[in-house]
Amino acid sequence: MAEDRMVMDELVRYWDKFVETPIAKQFQKDLPGFKRWLEDMGPKLLLARAREAAAKGNPVAKDYVVDYAMGMLKRGGERVLVNMFAAWLVENRVVSQYYLIKNKLVAGGESIATWLRALRGLNKA
Repeated sequence: MAEDRMVMDELVRYWDKFVETPIAKQFQKDLPGFKRWLEDMGPKLLLARAREAAAKGNPVAKDYVVDYAMGMLKRGGERVLVNMFAAWLVENRVVSQYYLIKNKLVAGGESIATWLRALRGLNKA
């Protein structure tokens, strides 16, 4: 889909900054698996987050799903990748959410929980 390609192209723009983050450095051996997963599921996950925002009443997300997803990336940059990676690590049982929060590898549990919820919703579909 063209939507997925647009979102993936935007994700790729932040990869080099993402790999310099503390979480990426600490779990460097997991980056190749995450990158493969990201190529397939990254756009789907971002679009799922946009649809979740639309379901909660966000009018921009409702009318412009792709633009909302792109805006999340442009506003969040590598932090979006950090949160996606954190959710991926937790979902694949590499590390616990508690560990990531306790060691300040992510900003907080709410963002991981949001990404996990969207990720688990995709896995059920």
